[in-house]
Amino acid sequence: MTFISSSEQAQRGVTLLEMMIAMALGLMVLSAVIVLYTQTARTFHQQHAMADLQVRGRMATQLLGEELRRTGFWGEIMPPARSDSCSDMSKAIRIECALPVWGGTAEHAKTLGLVPKSALKSDAPASRPAAVVAVRYVDHGNGTCLTLDQDRALTLGESCQGNWRYRDGIYYLRMVDDEYSGESVPALYVNQRSASGSYSSSEIVRHVEAFEVEWGRDETGDGSINRFYNSEAVAHWQIADWDRVMAARLYIVMRSEKMALPMPAREFLVAGRTLAFEADHYQRRLFVTTATLRNSRLGGAYGL
Repeated sequence: MTFISSSEQAQRGVTLLEMMIAMALGLMVLSAVIVLYTQTARTFHQQHAMADLQVRGRMATQLLGEELRRTGFWGEIMPPARSDSCSDMSKAIRIECALPVWGGTAEHAKTLGLVPKSALKSDAPASRPAAVVAVRYVDHGNGTCLTLDQDRALTLGESCQGNWRYRDGIYYLRMVDDEYSGESVPALYVNQRSASGSYSSSEIVRHVEAFEVEWGRDETGDGSINRFYNSEAVAHWQIADWDRVMAARLYIVMRSEKMALPMPAREFLVAGRTLAFEADHYQRRLFVTTATLRNSRLGGAYGL
């Protein structure tokens, strides 16, 4: 009979079967950890992309909404007078006509010289709206000095009357090169007049895939909105039509900057029009807000 000493028993290794079972259990645990980490990372990136999308979309709508609420405020020098030439819309955009707000398509804005040729057309890409909004008002910030002569005509000069400074902003979409994605993306831009009187363009936010505005107009003169018109419908409006605008409804479709999980095809209802987006790896959201043109309701900005 052969006896195995206790020292020999202590030196025995694991069998091949035991090692394979241990490796299988270890791989199962490691796989579960990897799956959990991957799902957590994807969820984090998706939530981060949505949070960033929310911040940028709300910032854009809040900025435009505040600009529209200020438009038409002329401070202590209101109401300004208008010359006979202001009946022509090609001339009504001049400062002396005191037209506080204007809207339309990029094509129409280009004919009036409001936006550069690089402004995004409303038929590209994928027939998505690309509206243009122009606002004018005065405040005590930076801007060009505004004066009112003896005929109550508005002029821009070096001396400020009541320390009021003229502000105007023209908001539109244009394509820009995105360093992260390596492609051209639509961005919301603004043209603003500096203190010297020259205009400069600055970017507000990128990945604005659609920008539309509906203008609420008082049709009967009772001080209430009877109908909303989109950017294409206001192309024929004259200065008297803009004087009856009481509110603006903004639609902005934003896309996330970074890719996330595969997203299904989406549709958004924008100003009574359905916009379709194909399935891809980007999140999208529609932001809608309505801004009341408070100075239009008061009537003082127009001398009504």
